Amino acid sequence: MKSIDELKQAKLDGKVFIKWWRRENDFADYETIDQYIERAGHVKAENFVLLDMDEMWELVKTWKSSGLRCTKSKDGGMIEWQHTGKDGQPRTHTCPYNAENIMTIFDVETRGDTIV
Repeated sequence: MKSIDELKQAKLDGKVFIKWWRRENDFADYETIDQYIERAGHVKAENFVLLDMDEMWELVKTWKSSGLRCTKSKDGGMIEWQHTGKDGQPRTHTCPYNAENIMTIFDVETRGDTIV
């Protein structure tokens, strides 16, 4: 397993997400590297893969094949996310293309149901 310092360096190198799994290999969990580091003492990961923003965005799009759009510009990017709200009504959110928003969309769309 990589040390916390190695994970922090990976983040500086553009890898901001971690996909990790347990020895039982029964599910995979995805988090930002920051979230993972905060819980590092409580996580019993067998192995992991580091992902950058675009790799995670592509993964999100595999879980939600429609209703997602990303526009990028020199000033950054924006995400348009169409989904059904808790009240059953359709919603459209527009937010910056960043790790936190990508992770939020992933968590909502997968409902924590990720398989290795």
